[in-house]
Amino acid sequence: MSTSVVEKKVQSGAIASHVLLAGDPKNPPAILLHGAGPGATAASNWMRCAPDMAKHYYVIAPDLVGFGQTELPAELPTHILGWIGHRVEQVLGLMDTLGVARAHVVGNSMGGALTLHALVQAPERFDKVLLMGAIGAPFEYSWEMKRLLEFYKDPRPARYKEVIESFVHDPAAVPGLDEIIKQRYAVAMDPKTREMTNLLFQAQAAGMNDLTVPEAQLGRLPHSVLLVHGRQDRIVPLDTSLYFLKHLQQAELVVLDRCGHWAQTQRWDAMYPLIVKHFGG
Repeated sequence: MSTSVVEKKVQSGAIASHVLLAGDPKNPPAILLHGAGPGATAASNWMRCAPDMAKHYYVIAPDLVGFGQTELPAELPTHILGWIGHRVEQVLGLMDTLGVARAHVVGNSMGGALTLHALVQAPERFDKVLLMGAIGAPFEYSWEMKRLLEFYKDPRPARYKEVIESFVHDPAAVPGLDEIIKQRYAVAMDPKTREMTNLLFQAQAAGMNDLTVPEAQLGRLPHSVLLVHGRQDRIVPLDTSLYFLKHLQQAELVVLDRCGHWAQTQRWDAMYPLIVKHFGG
């Protein structure tokens, strides 16, 4: 069975999404939802993970609305909840087009908040859930998060390197990190991407805590949720995962040592077995 990753444009509701696909469509589907930094795409978050996951699952990883090569909605939202709403519709539309009735889902950072909002809107469409350093809980911005949201005030390559290296615990221990930084910086500095990301960051900075999923809504979700958080995460504090652990019906928390915000990049040795154990395979 091929585990190679292909890139396609797939209709997802009112827009066409740029999507990474890997694995046998007959396998259990697993949707991977990336986070939000400057230059973020499905490929920069998941390309190195998808071939392994494709041994067990039908991997579906879209560029979320506002990122990468996915089409933009006709009318751009001005609030972060509007962006999340478009992304929920994007994910559900993508599942419809691909004939996926129900899927496992992995959400990283902003993709974690998106996952939770999708579970609230359409709980019957999702099976088991894995959240990594997810937002969607009340928290105060760290210095690193502020630097991330203000990146375009000083978009030099050296500054970008600082921002992305803050996503991991030990940059020297992440093979290929310099190449990831180089590729993401090229995307981040594309004029259209830069303009769009500035709009996104303004909406995000003004309303990040509006993404908080209330305790009562979390308590009604029946899904089995594995929470993974890097002990050295400087972007999103561990308290967010503790909030989810307290209020979700079925949740387990794994805290990874020597790990920052990008568990899938820095600790794939731990993440891959956790995914397979939780989702089955």
